[in-house]
Amino acid sequence: MEGSSIPPSLLQVPEIISTLRQAGKKDCTPSASSAFGAATMFAKRFEVLFCGRVTVAHKKAPPALIDECIEKFSQSVGAGGDPKPDSGGGLVDGLRRALALPTLTRNGGTGDGEVRGGGYGASSGGRPVVFKPDPSFPCLRALDENGLSPEPHTHTAGVQPTSLQENRTMLFMVGRSQVFLVSPDTKTVAIEKSFREISFCSQGIHHVDHFGFICRETVEGGSCTFVCYVFQCTDESLVDEIMLTLKQAFSVAALQQSVRTRSQQCDSCPMQQLHRLCERIEGRKLVLPAVSNTLLCPQSHTFSFNGGKASPKSDQEENELVMGSLRSLYEQKQRNRGDCSLDGRGVSVCGVGDGSLGVVPEERKKRGRAELRQLWRKAILQQTLLLRMERENNKIQASESKRQRLDYEEITPCLKDVTLVWESMLGTQARSKVKFNTDTVHSAVEQGVPRQYRGEVWKFLSEQFVLRQPVPVRSPSDNRPYKELLKQLTSQQHAILIDLGPFRHHPYFQAQLGSGQLSLYNLLKAYSLLDPEVGYCQGLSFVAGVLLLHMGEEEAFNMLQFLMYHMGLRKQYRPDMMILQIQMYQLSRLLHDYHRDLYVHLEQHEIGPSLYAAPWFLTAFASHFPLGFVARVFDMLFLQGSEVIFKVSLSLLGSHKPLILQHDSLESIVDFIKTTLPNLGLVQMEKTINQVCEMDLSNQLQAYEVEYHVLQDELCDTPAHLNQSQRTAQLERTNQSLRQQNLDLLEELQVSQARVCRLEGQVEGLAQSEALLRERVFDLEEERNGLRNAVTHLHTLLTALGIHTHTTHGDFNLDPHTHSAADTDGQRDGQGVDVPTREGPRLGQAMSSPLLPHPLALPEH
Repeated sequence: MEGSSIPPSLLQVPEIISTLRQAGKKDCTPSASSAFGAATMFAKRFEVLFCGRVTVAHKKAPPALIDECIEKFSQSVGAGGDPKPDSGGGLVDGLRRALALPTLTRNGGTGDGEVRGGGYGASSGGRPVVFKPDPSFPCLRALDENGLSPEPHTHTAGVQPTSLQENRTMLFMVGRSQVFLVSPDTKTVAIEKSFREISFCSQGIHHVDHFGFICRETVEGGSCTFVCYVFQCTDESLVDEIMLTLKQAFSVAALQQSVRTRSQQCDSCPMQQLHRLCERIEGRKLVLPAVSNTLLCPQSHTFSFNGGKASPKSDQEENELVMGSLRSLYEQKQRNRGDCSLDGRGVSVCGVGDGSLGVVPEERKKRGRAELRQLWRKAILQQTLLLRMERENNKIQASESKRQRLDYEEITPCLKDVTLVWESMLGTQARSKVKFNTDTVHSAVEQGVPRQYRGEVWKFLSEQFVLRQPVPVRSPSDNRPYKELLKQLTSQQHAILIDLGPFRHHPYFQAQLGSGQLSLYNLLKAYSLLDPEVGYCQGLSFVAGVLLLHMGEEEAFNMLQFLMYHMGLRKQYRPDMMILQIQMYQLSRLLHDYHRDLYVHLEQHEIGPSLYAAPWFLTAFASHFPLGFVARVFDMLFLQGSEVIFKVSLSLLGSHKPLILQHDSLESIVDFIKTTLPNLGLVQMEKTINQVCEMDLSNQLQAYEVEYHVLQDELCDTPAHLNQSQRTAQLERTNQSLRQQNLDLLEELQVSQARVCRLEGQVEGLAQSEALLRERVFDLEEERNGLRNAVTHLHTLLTALGIHTHTTHGDFNLDPHTHSAADTDGQRDGQGVDVPTREGPRLGQAMSSPLLPHPLALPEH
């Protein structure tokens, strides 16, 4: 830092602490994923937009730092276009990391938010230093031409905004002693900072929806710099909540760390003497916040006195300078002691020496051309091998992930013949435009769906439904693709983050913020942005979770959109829950009609369907039933629509009716339906699915819905004892309900009108076909009449020639008495032969006679 005199040995303390921390992690935790899961188990999570980072000169910053950073980002993006990422994949970047080539930088101090070198938004003068290939080294020149050498580029700029083309949304998590930044897009931890490394947190003054923090980072040369990370939230209230969470987390962590290390302190150590000295003088002359902060986190609050060149301007600065001088003195004594080391707070811990963990500078020697060429060859081979290993690893991980997601017991084993039928239909070219036979598809679904093809089968069934849909369904107003939706922030983040564990015992969703939970978060977030009216409802996480177990994120998003808009599930997730109330009434009426004794038993104990069946409809049975059974329900759901949920509910209650009737209390009945009923056997599950395939409840459901609306209209009659405000409120509720019903009826009317138009078009087409057929029939009748006239004319000619014939339906036969003896030997039977009018040879043979030879008769043999 500028104007500070820090002993060189003091710079080794952060390295010592980092080494101890890494060693502790390796010894105590079996893997990085388990350590991350334990650290984030009780963390508070927020969705933020990562704006970028700025290199600053000091750990403290002015109040307007966040606003200045945002202005720097705007200038940087406006001047240099969309910034490129600092590091990326590929062979060139891998070689650069493997060889660890040094970066040439310019020396000089930087102010708050200023650029240290050339790059995006660089405002300082001078030409930036770049890599210059050595012209005397021909191998490097060849590598440059092939694109394998380090590309000429500027030094990492102090202002580094994130790319606007990439997904910048992150999950900002505040743990017990660390802060994490997780990318839901890449499923990796982008930033991990401990509380000891953070020295400043602030919120924007003009940009109140932005916040940031300053932390210490170690650069390549071993020196430390201070970097400010800036984030954006959906609104100011979320920023206030994050700042309050950080404040509470810092306070609790400091208190716990102080209590934890008391037993490890050595009373004879100089740093412990300094601690007792500060406790004695606390509250007298020194300012308490400066004392406590200096003792609590000396690495983040280190103050130096530069030979009296800068005089303190206030009592607080004077106290800080005094404490800094005392601390430097006692640290020097602590290092001279040699048998104790310092922890991150400046408190001594016995048993760890200082000299063994010192940083030994690496001696660099100048390498020759042959050695450098050999290093390049080795680096290229290693990087190529690494890329191959990464590809194979990705394949193995994808296969393992698929196996892990499909880890559930199938209830309907799919036979080989049925599997071949599915493979044939799924392998059809341009299948999205081909209408398959409905009976064939229904029969295949009833016989079973292969688990490994279930995701493709659901997409196939959705395609068939769209092809048979007479009119396209109203699409969402927001037509942005899935990747673009993920780049936005959602106001439903708290509700979504709470419900990321729909299947807590399934290995795919079990890890805290693992691949499964992050994919589920992306899916639910994208739909909340696509459909603002619904946003997020609690049961959606189960439906989305089932889809994610069988297909990728984007495909699952398309299928969720299909279920919500095409299959009608969207109506039951509206904030008013009106459709869900109608569904509960419809289920109650179905029980009344099909299982009267069960309906009476439930009514006697005042048990309505909303007490047990609401989760069935909102989660499609995924919240309580086994995944194998839920998968079969989804098979039928994609085939028949939301009516399947009524069928399954009615079948389950009917098949367990004798057991339900044995319970005689509200608690026991509800407990049986919620806990015992879902634990079905495989035979009972398969029987339920078979019953669903044979049911048809469409007419009853439509009648019950109309009945519900009629009853609601009767109940809406206003009583006379209500005052004006209550009457107005009730009328407003009624008006809102009627408006919603009007919208639903209008949508149904549009569908009906489109269907009528389609049928009218079909009728018009049939009328045109009928007209064409009439013309064809008329032409054929004229042709037949012409042929009859020709036959009559031929008959007249034959009669004139003395040949006796008779006509039958336009044909003519010769008189059997006119047959010659040669004709009767082997060719005629003596009963007359039907001679077609167009067969000349047979006609000549028939008309041949020794008395009157015909001019067309064939010569006798």
